[in-house]
Amino acid sequence: MNTTYFKATLREITYSWGKFISIVLIILLGSLLYVGIRATGPDLDNSAARYFNQHNLGDLTVTSTLGLTGKDLRLIKNAPHVATAEANHMVVTKKSQDEVVSVSSFSQSTKLNRLKLVSGHLPRSRDQIVLDSKAKQRGYKLGQAYRVPKTAGLRQQTYKIVGFVNSPLFVSSTDRGTTNLGSGEIDYFAYLPKQAFNQSTYGSIAVKFNNTAGLAAGTDKYNERVQSDQAQLEKRLKQRPEQRQKEIVQPQLATINSKLNQLDKQTSQLSQVPAAYQTTQMKTAANKLKAGRQQLVSAKTKLLKTPTAVYMYGDRTTNVGYQDYFDESKSIAAIAVIFPGFFLFIAVLITFTTISRMIEKNRREIGLMRALGYTKGVISMKYVIYSLLAGILGSLIGGVAGMLTLPKFIFSMLSNNNLTHYVGVIPWGYLVEALVAGLIATLGSAAVVLIINLREKPMDLMRERAPKAGKRILLERIKPLWRRLSFNQKVSYRNLFRYKGRMIMTIVGIAGCTGLMLAGFGIRNSVNDLLPDQFSQVQHYQGIVTLSAANKRIHDKNISAQKQALVKSVTVSPTKGTKRNATVTMISPKSNTNFDKYVTLTNPHTNRKEHLTNDGVIITEKLATDMNAKKGSHLSVKVGNKLVKVKVSGITKNYAGHYLYLTPKYYEQAANANYQPTSRLIKIKDGNATARHDTNQRLFKQAGVLNVSYPRYAGGSLTTGGLSSVVLIFIALSGALGLVVLYNLTNVNISERMRELSTVKVLGFYDNEVTAYVARENVILTILGIIFGWFIGIVLHHFIMIKAQTGAILFPLTIHYPSYIWSAILTIVFSLIVGVITHYKLKNIDMMDSLAAQE
Repeated sequence: MNTTYFKATLREITYSWGKFISIVLIILLGSLLYVGIRATGPDLDNSAARYFNQHNLGDLTVTSTLGLTGKDLRLIKNAPHVATAEANHMVVTKKSQDEVVSVSSFSQSTKLNRLKLVSGHLPRSRDQIVLDSKAKQRGYKLGQAYRVPKTAGLRQQTYKIVGFVNSPLFVSSTDRGTTNLGSGEIDYFAYLPKQAFNQSTYGSIAVKFNNTAGLAAGTDKYNERVQSDQAQLEKRLKQRPEQRQKEIVQPQLATINSKLNQLDKQTSQLSQVPAAYQTTQMKTAANKLKAGRQQLVSAKTKLLKTPTAVYMYGDRTTNVGYQDYFDESKSIAAIAVIFPGFFLFIAVLITFTTISRMIEKNRREIGLMRALGYTKGVISMKYVIYSLLAGILGSLIGGVAGMLTLPKFIFSMLSNNNLTHYVGVIPWGYLVEALVAGLIATLGSAAVVLIINLREKPMDLMRERAPKAGKRILLERIKPLWRRLSFNQKVSYRNLFRYKGRMIMTIVGIAGCTGLMLAGFGIRNSVNDLLPDQFSQVQHYQGIVTLSAANKRIHDKNISAQKQALVKSVTVSPTKGTKRNATVTMISPKSNTNFDKYVTLTNPHTNRKEHLTNDGVIITEKLATDMNAKKGSHLSVKVGNKLVKVKVSGITKNYAGHYLYLTPKYYEQAANANYQPTSRLIKIKDGNATARHDTNQRLFKQAGVLNVSYPRYAGGSLTTGGLSSVVLIFIALSGALGLVVLYNLTNVNISERMRELSTVKVLGFYDNEVTAYVARENVILTILGIIFGWFIGIVLHHFIMIKAQTGAILFPLTIHYPSYIWSAILTIVFSLIVGVITHYKLKNIDMMDSLAAQE
């Protein structure tokens, strides 16, 4: 009998393939998105960790404003938890007007920050050089001669290009850091053997700790461990700033004092000669000695003002693109908490409804089996097997498919970094969670309904449940409106309110799918609006011209307006708390007059205008968030080789990039330097690529023009996380889920009302009229689901975009009206597709079997 009953279970599946497959598909889609998106963050982190381990990226980089020596290297190597430390030479040189290159030393024995060879080979002699793979964009090729201007620190000017490389110090494929040369940005890097340098000091020392090996890069545990090790290293080097100053000052001071003593002796000897015996030559010599002495005194005074060295400690977050990559990973992980979870919730809800309705429909069969003597356990096995098969198949297939496809697809879309090798891990936890959710939806719903039904007596089970009593609905009380409705319309409205549970479930299912699609379209709107909003609401200039001197003037027929300003790329970090650093563009206009025509400073919370004052700086909203800063906070700003402290006087709205605005007076006060507005913010009449190129050519012919850049048209380099690819996934899978959900709910609706629909057919309704009889209710429920879905989509979109803010990007929280229309149209299209399928199903209803007596 058990074998027979098992066959009956298989027949239940084969006789209703559509229902079984739809349940499997719903669970599959939910599991696919849940596991796929949630596994993406860990997979991105794992891929980065593997890359950094392969190239042995250092945990910390130590630099100093007065350079580093062998003594610094020895102290660092002997510090607690230091596994290894390597010193490197570095120079930054301006190769041409628009080309700034950072040149670092390289050794075959290098253990830390090992280069990744893209083509060619690494340098084997001091006249060979390897370039950043980004330099290929400038036309450099293997075997080509590479010439740099005469630069202090390099032994020669001409080298042979023997290779192109990537460096783990530069995760970004576009950004190469900042400098005080040219436009303030480094265009690419290069590496030479150590023998090619003639520097007496080192530019940096890379450090690797011995207690971070087992910790994944980018995690809180790793960051906390590095901060702890860094604190111990700082204590060990605590005396070095003053010592380093003395190491530089005292030898030079001794030399100057020695020369002064010699001059004083010579002057004394000359002064002993009576005036009457002094010749013209002696007087000339005396004047020269006096001038020389003044120069030495001046040099001594300047030397004595040499500031104490500042030792700076940069963890991996200071590496260009490193933090942005992990921000992207964290943003996707944050999205994965809500979007796939909500997606899976809708799938579970609909599946629960479908399974419970299927068991309710088989009440008579369950009662008959009970009357024949079958135990509750045997009777339950049919539905347990059915539910288990659906739940396990959907969860496992969907989870494995999501694990194998979505993370790798999203990784391939993150094109703005040098990490090209994807390394995935099996997300056992998420697979188990998806499996549990699938079994709750299927097995759980079967268990709940079986427990309720099996408590009843067999005789009660074999009887049909009494239909719900008809009640007057609200519309009936509005008599003028009710009288104008047709008979079919009245029946539809009564049916809707008669089965409130079915109505609510259908609305929730449709609303969930519509909301998911709207959120996907909204994400696309926010991503696409980023740059237009930045340059329409915030920045109104198109370009920046860098000059050699503040008093230089520029003119061009394509420039409609210009404003003098000091523009520098600086590094900002909090004075306390997190060690996060950010590359920031500092802008100080020569005057506040008409500055709002170039930059609109608006408080993001009050929408009131912010004004520059001599009390502090105004920073952009995302920078304030990253630095945990507010009005009155203090920040550390590295301007060139100088570290200064500034006060935040205001926060302004901004979408792309980090910016810091201040007055000339506050700049001089904070930086202790003369204000030199060597830049011009320009507005141009024609912004197309050809016009910009021609403008550049004309400007570079003018004396003093060092660089021309166009932030307005350089937005392609801004990263938006993996959101573009995630959007496609959201929309596609949400649409697929919507189609399956509508089919499933409609299928359940028809199966429950088979006798009712058969009766309608017997009464003479044509096939089209029977379809309309059901479709009318579906149309109403679809419209209500779309409206509620819009509200769900708005909430989802806002939550996702706030969580998705990465690096220097703050997305505008906007959803355009076409997104509402498209989400509604897709839902309606899916409803129409299901309507067509339903029509053919209704045509094939066997009226005699459906009207057969149930007693």
